[in-house]
Amino acid sequence: MFDIEREIRDTKINLCLDCGKCTVVCPVAQHDPSFNPRLIAQRRLGPNSGTPQDESIWSCLSCYMCTERCNYRVRFPDFIHALRFEALEEGAELQCSHGGALQALMRMMGRRDLRQDRMGWLPEDITLSQGCDTIFFVGCAPYFDVMFSELGVNTLAGVEGALRLLNRAQIPFDILANERCCGRDLLLQGDREGFLALAQANMEEFSRHGVKRIITGCPEGHYTLKVEYPRALGGTGIEVLHLTQVIAPLLRSGELSLGRLETSVTYHDPCTLGRCSRVFDEPREMLGAVEGLELVEMEQNRDKALCCGASPWVHCGAVNRQIQEERLAQAAATQADILVTACPKCQIHLKCAQKSGNGKPSQVEIEDLASLAARSLN
Repeated sequence: MFDIEREIRDTKINLCLDCGKCTVVCPVAQHDPSFNPRLIAQRRLGPNSGTPQDESIWSCLSCYMCTERCNYRVRFPDFIHALRFEALEEGAELQCSHGGALQALMRMMGRRDLRQDRMGWLPEDITLSQGCDTIFFVGCAPYFDVMFSELGVNTLAGVEGALRLLNRAQIPFDILANERCCGRDLLLQGDREGFLALAQANMEEFSRHGVKRIITGCPEGHYTLKVEYPRALGGTGIEVLHLTQVIAPLLRSGELSLGRLETSVTYHDPCTLGRCSRVFDEPREMLGAVEGLELVEMEQNRDKALCCGASPWVHCGAVNRQIQEERLAQAAATQADILVTACPKCQIHLKCAQKSGNGKPSQVEIEDLASLAARSLN
């Protein structure tokens, strides 16, 4: 059931001052004047809150730029997720991207009796430590590369790069053959039941294998396992680290070194890794450890970084594309050879904009951070 009083308390939406800072910095509002975060809150909390569903709730990107600028740290995106749950409960229909294939895949993975064959991609040169209580959470990269093959994405290269870095650092880890999607996209679109099914299935798998520490390469997997699972399940007792939080300290101490690449890069801060998880320095430390590499920052970076225009595979339209093109233009302005990102979804959305932009968006090469760092080792 939807408990509006609890949602108000948890998201602090009642502390909104109507100052408009959220609207000023919101990337959606910059391209769609009809989208106004504070007015969405007013409409839902006002005396006529029982009116038909507000269609604008599907436009929010969950980039948390508004929360970053809010004086009271009102978690407007979390309130939006609650409103989406309410809308779905009342029969709202989603406009799913890619024919709803990704939603179907996520819900299939939520089945308790599921037995997957998902390890065929693992390179022979990767060393796993079977039975280790530290695992690397692969996430959806194996499925992304099949689903978006026409875009030329290679998100598995980032996973493989991460595993090679861990091997080089002599950090033992295992991979679970029956892990599921973390479920973040279902949570963002308001499907709490689907999210909980995935969370419970993953936690059962973690418990069965005695997992005590999880290393992730995907920012969304990292935040979901670290924050959303304990929030939904009442604690997990598992330490969750992003790959950069494991590798950067080793580079800092001299226990690990990277190689050389003569190139220039600009780094795109994923919203979930940056504004949500506050991981800004570690990715840059990894880039700085590659000899011969020059980092050129974009106009908007760190906590002010522009979103890649992603949504949880729903209601993707012209505004999303305009945001992506703006971000690619910022990358082009740096004149860097490579746009580096630590998020597979950022890679997919930005490459999608390049593919369908009729030559307008920057055609800068896009590469995963772990992939680039591992490539320097050669």
